[in-house]
Amino acid sequence: MELIKSISPKEWQFVFVLTVIIIVLTSLPYLVGYLKAPNGMMYNGLHALSPGDIPVYYSYINQVASGQFLVKDLFTSELQPFGTFNIWWTIVGLGVRFFHLPIILVFQLFRILMIPVFIFVAYLFISYIFPQALKRKICLIFLFFASGIGFYFAGPVFNLGLADTSIYRWPIDLWIPEANTFNTLYQTSHFIASITLMLLIFLLMLLAFERKRLSYVLLSGILAVVYFNFHPYYIPVIFGALGLYLFVLMLKAKRFLWREAMYLVLVFLISSPSIFYHFWLIQNSEVIAQRAGQNVTFISPPIFVLAGYGWLWLGLILGVVFLRRNRKFSNPFIFLLIWLLVNLALIYSPLPFHSRYTQGLHVILVIFTVAGLFYLRDYLAVKLKPNQFDFLVENPFLLVILFVVLFGPSTLFNLYRDLYFFAAQPKEVKEKFYLSQEVVLAINWLQNQPPGQVVLAGEMPAKFIPGFSGQSVYLAHLHETLFYEAKLPYLIWFFKDNNQDQAKKEFLSKRDINYVFYSDYEKALGSFNPATKDYLRLVFNSGKVQIYQVIKD
Repeated sequence: MELIKSISPKEWQFVFVLTVIIIVLTSLPYLVGYLKAPNGMMYNGLHALSPGDIPVYYSYINQVASGQFLVKDLFTSELQPFGTFNIWWTIVGLGVRFFHLPIILVFQLFRILMIPVFIFVAYLFISYIFPQALKRKICLIFLFFASGIGFYFAGPVFNLGLADTSIYRWPIDLWIPEANTFNTLYQTSHFIASITLMLLIFLLMLLAFERKRLSYVLLSGILAVVYFNFHPYYIPVIFGALGLYLFVLMLKAKRFLWREAMYLVLVFLISSPSIFYHFWLIQNSEVIAQRAGQNVTFISPPIFVLAGYGWLWLGLILGVVFLRRNRKFSNPFIFLLIWLLVNLALIYSPLPFHSRYTQGLHVILVIFTVAGLFYLRDYLAVKLKPNQFDFLVENPFLLVILFVVLFGPSTLFNLYRDLYFFAAQPKEVKEKFYLSQEVVLAINWLQNQPPGQVVLAGEMPAKFIPGFSGQSVYLAHLHETLFYEAKLPYLIWFFKDNNQDQAKKEFLSKRDINYVFYSDYEKALGSFNPATKDYLRLVFNSGKVQIYQVIKD
């Protein structure tokens, strides 16, 4: 490809060095979390940035590793006649199956392996926009480390009591993995694969429109059928952005562009098996349909979206103004602006996946910001005196300080927050990021039982029982557990006291619960004592953790 040839070996050396830096930075907190595990405890792989879904991914990996390639929702107790084929977690699960490595380790290794892949594709995309090497390099630095000003908002929001997790009143650069590139690279491999595929599909289609290359279209379709299999949320982004861009090209050409329109239709046709597969799943599985209906990913109010990108919004305006003034608003920038508008429309649309549509915004804002800053530099070179220009614009030390203060605080905060948590280990951190070895032993015992068991457990054990044992739980996850809000009172009621034995026996029987997990987490919920119940039989005991089998009539 001509685009690859346009990148010099020195540029690739620069990209390589930054890749190593970003891998080290995003891996360091996980390593510290593992090394600082308290005696008798195991690091569970979570951290402070959106930890809730990671155990769900563990459950997918574990199912594939055990030979089940149609993964089920193990965070709910309802009967599921069939599962879902998820190509990404199948690949990761096969890594566990073939190399016999721990799930948490493989989870991290795939994240690390996907970082260079993303960076290669991202640099190609940047190179398509900017032919100049210096702009490409600066853009890559911004892409890695530039974020919003959520750090400056966090303290006042928290101290004034404005934070409310039920409606996510929090700057998005501090909690949404898709919100910016650093968060994405820090979180999971499938998020990295998602933005990588999005960029690559867009790049190939833009090149196909320009150069009339059918091979690019076919490759885009193949990538899309893979992409939509594990992230169907982005179907409207891909076709919305490309469709509107094609419409603009037609307006500029003042004619219908049949070839380009057929290119887009061809991508849809090639990717349609994945699209229709998800519709088929929803139509034929009550569990999948209900889970899809309650899988609402909220986003913060607009003020926190603005804070989440901070000065990058000003960079967007700066870039648009200078590009128009200099008559450099070429087709690639037109596409980026259309992509931006599509994402913003989807964020507050009736579709329930609001926070997911922040993916890509950071890339767009960074590119416009870098374009604007270079034009601003040329403008100031004319307006300022030479000594003023040298001090304000050509001063590397000042530029680094301004970058850290204006663009870097949230990125640094996200890193520092986890490093502090793992080093200081407040009580809540130990409870959420570590599991006692006795709990792990109990979960391992469950793994050796026949598949298809349902376990009643408190929140923390229930989060990890599916991922480490392959068994289902009654309740564990707001989105994955069907009718979570309706089930939660029953869990609390069951462990609250040591009375109402007949009602509790019927509860266990009617919901086909096979085991009751009993550890410090369950003891904290109330005074229930399973050792005194004739409908429960002790089958595992490690001292502090017991598992009781439900005796059914």
